[in-house]
Amino acid sequence: MSVRSPLRTIGRAAFAALLVVPALSAHAGSSATWLCLTETRGEQSEVARLPLGPNRTFDLSFIHSVSRTPVTDSYLVVGDEIVQTREVFVAHGAGLPSIANDMDATGWRHEDGHFILDMNRHTGPIPLRIQAQFKNTIHIDGTDLPLADLGYPALTLAPCDEETSQ
Repeated sequence: MSVRSPLRTIGRAAFAALLVVPALSAHAGSSATWLCLTETRGEQSEVARLPLGPNRTFDLSFIHSVSRTPVTDSYLVVGDEIVQTREVFVAHGAGLPSIANDMDATGWRHEDGHFILDMNRHTGPIPLRIQAQFKNTIHIDGTDLPLADLGYPALTLAPCDEETSQ
């Protein structure tokens, strides 16, 4: 049996009040697409179920561990698949693209001090290691959620519907 800290509970309550409750009423009666966050380690239980906006997109932003610069990855949910559509960054580092013909690339440009790699990369579920110092944040339909606030060291993101558990 695991004991949850009061801070984790408060973080979840604030998360529910700010993100899930307004989104539930906005999506009531629709065939909305959802993104489920589950523990990658431990019991692999569902942590959150987030409604995606009408365009079925979300972004993940973080501070790159090597270059210490911001990176934003953009995704689109198509049916039960996640497709990465873009990566935006300011400095090359380990694990970041450095050429226009990178895997699944559809375009490459430099705008306003940012490198932008457009792509069509099918990812499958996305495992994330969460570390507060790297500011892992999910952005959905105008709402930002720092993932460290959920209190888990690792999460997996996957499409889901409103009712089916993962």
